[in-house]
Amino acid sequence: MTGDSTYVLGSTDLEHRRLMVQGRVLRPWTERFLRAAGLRPGMSVLDLGSGVGDVSLLAAEIVGPRGRVLGVDRDPVAVEKARGRAATEGFGETVTFEVTALEDLAGSLSFDAVVGRFVLLYQRDPADVLRKFTRFLRPGGIVAFHEIDLTNENSSWPPCPTWDDSYQLLAEVYWAHGTPPDFGRRLNRTFLDAGLPGPEIEAVGIVGADEGSPLFDWMAQSLRSLKPALRKWDLALPEGLDLDEGLADALRKAVFAQGSQVMGPIQYGAWTRIP
Repeated sequence: MTGDSTYVLGSTDLEHRRLMVQGRVLRPWTERFLRAAGLRPGMSVLDLGSGVGDVSLLAAEIVGPRGRVLGVDRDPVAVEKARGRAATEGFGETVTFEVTALEDLAGSLSFDAVVGRFVLLYQRDPADVLRKFTRFLRPGGIVAFHEIDLTNENSSWPPCPTWDDSYQLLAEVYWAHGTPPDFGRRLNRTFLDAGLPGPEIEAVGIVGADEGSPLFDWMAQSLRSLKPALRKWDLALPEGLDLDEGLADALRKAVFAQGSQVMGPIQYGAWTRIP
């Protein structure tokens, strides 16, 4: 996360592992949004709230060896893990990561694109974050963000109360924490409030319809990362479920015992270019 954030999921090893599961689940959609926004070989990219590096590494694949990517995050442990992944995956010459807060980025830096995934919703003033970071863009530079909406109702069919009630907890925790779980719906207004041209916006849904779907692991690990917040606001899983390593399998069992399919959070991509 960047400097002035309200990140409810914490900074534990469990959360870092959850981020890597999330990266695998969301990769196709993030790649689609970045390519649609105009990322191309040879570009320089600034990745905000880079975490353990998934979006930075994806951007590096797109921009290729002639491009460069800088990922910034305030979590030093996540940044160190991201650096290790970049080296292991052969991106050591293309991708760099810095532990930094928003105000600490050098003003002389310039990029062809500023990107991020699940970053703006955690900022107290997301439009201001966009204004501050787009000053690093060259003329015609790209602004592209992937955000989320956790508030979709009736997320299983045939209805599976175990899944629906568990999924609803995500939005309840975010509302209680003061983080808008429906932020994906707010992207157009946020871009406009930042003084940017109105963005192109796409939304996609992720469906779990087979027992091998990683959606169950992502859901379970998200709830486990939120354990302190769930306790703080006296929110509990449905009866019979526990916040342990067996949660993903318990969710799968409940869903497929009745032949349901489930819907995860709605994914929003928004992008524009500065004049």
